[in-house]
Amino acid sequence: MNSTQTGPVIGVVCCQKSLEGYAIQSVNEFYLNAVKQFGANPVLFPAGSSEAEIKQLVAFVDGVLLTGSHSNVAPSRYGAGHDESKKDEGRDSLSFALIDICMQQEVPILGICRGFQEMNVALGGTLYPKVHEVAGFQDHRESPLNDMAMKYAPAHPVNISDNGTFAEWLAPLDNIEVNSLHGQGVRQLAPGLTVEAVSPDGLIEAFSLKAHPFFIGVQWHPEWQATENHFSRILFDQFMISASQRRSLKDGIRTHW
Repeated sequence: MNSTQTGPVIGVVCCQKSLEGYAIQSVNEFYLNAVKQFGANPVLFPAGSSEAEIKQLVAFVDGVLLTGSHSNVAPSRYGAGHDESKKDEGRDSLSFALIDICMQQEVPILGICRGFQEMNVALGGTLYPKVHEVAGFQDHRESPLNDMAMKYAPAHPVNISDNGTFAEWLAPLDNIEVNSLHGQGVRQLAPGLTVEAVSPDGLIEAFSLKAHPFFIGVQWHPEWQATENHFSRILFDQFMISASQRRSLKDGIRTHW
């Protein structure tokens, strides 16, 4: 990047939680650290923001990061009728509005875990509420241990789809090892999305939208020790390149990477 220019600004979604009676906006610092490590400046987007507030926030940033969360997308969002105890409808409202705006305005957007699932649902796809209860799929949930190195350790490979964006980035590799910390997963892929990676049991683990400058979702957690993982470095580098290009267009200048 040109040394006279500061890095792009990335909007990072927050979740709504309750802590000892207080209403809290929260985000895991792993995501913020990854954004900063790859030369960008994170700003937090509070869950529960109005549509007008969200549009104003998006105008300020160069890219959007949809994080993972222990909450799940509300079943009503994808036509399901089961009970869901771990909802965060303020987060849903924020993320789904952001996805719509990023689609319309071609803002670079990266979705991780819950964010990946939100992107699929926003475009018309559906989810498995509990992947581990579906015949043929392995248990993709995180380790109950508090050791983060164990939680985020590689859990299984994913096979990279031919002729996709990931195949271009990773050639000649055709698979990579990823971690696994999710209970829900993609059931029906949304129209228009291209599968980028699939786990050995057949679960979709990554996708892209070819008609968009950067619309990518991954089911695993590349933010964990991102600078030490080959694919994570590529993913975040490409995200920041796309965000910087958008910034250059907004500022009317040319940014060099």
